[in-house]
Amino acid sequence: MTTNDSGKLETTLADGRRMTLSLPPTDAGWAAAGIKALQPVPPTHTGRGEEPPALPERPVLPLEVALLGLGA
Repeated sequence: MTTNDSGKLETTLADGRRMTLSLPPTDAGWAAAGIKALQPVPPTHTGRGEEPPALPERPVLPLEVALLGLGA
């Protein structure tokens, strides 16, 4: 992680993507230290995890079809 100025933090993720965090100037007391107060935290989970169960099969009700048509 690198800091180019007091309001911007840049890092490169494990897959090569770059991420920038910018914080606007503020007079809030809890944010007085700006990005200097931020610390890296190791990830708690990696990957996608297990897939959720499939939705049960059921016939489509006419009202649902009508509602889906409204969004088109």
